[in-house]
Amino acid sequence: MAREWGLAQTHTTSTRPPLHRHTPTLISSATSICFTDAAWQVETNRAGCGWLIKDHGGVCLAQGTFSFNDTSSALVAEALAVRSALLNALELGISRICINTDCQALVAIISSDHHPADLHGIIRDIEHLSSSFDCISFAFIFRNLNYEADSLAKTALYSPSTN
Repeated sequence: MAREWGLAQTHTTSTRPPLHRHTPTLISSATSICFTDAAWQVETNRAGCGWLIKDHGGVCLAQGTFSFNDTSSALVAEALAVRSALLNALELGISRICINTDCQALVAIISSDHHPADLHGIIRDIEHLSSSFDCISFAFIFRNLNYEADSLAKTALYSPSTN
């Protein structure tokens, strides 16, 4: 049955909207810029996620953190950070957003039709949430440009668990 399910997944047509990848220089002034990051601890499988949303002028509109237990990898943690940021952006009524992450592998997976099994559900959530935005893009940025989200993620990781 698992083999049949797997074969059926490769033959389905994708109905998801195209997810565009832009560099920050191509963003319009109406687009909010979201920085996401995750910190993962292999010994405990715990992840801390951080995100902040800025307007085009660099003014912080919102920020947040969350921690997750039983996180299987750093890549899963990065995907959870993006999903959390998208949920919060929608709650804020943001309709145009560029997600910036320092996880190049995640940007490639989001842009791909093939998702690793451990990320499949989270990536599908990201795709579903993405369809709620008028405009969305995902971009890789260098780690040194993501220090604020990194700090938030580490704070969430090392704070006492509240979930």
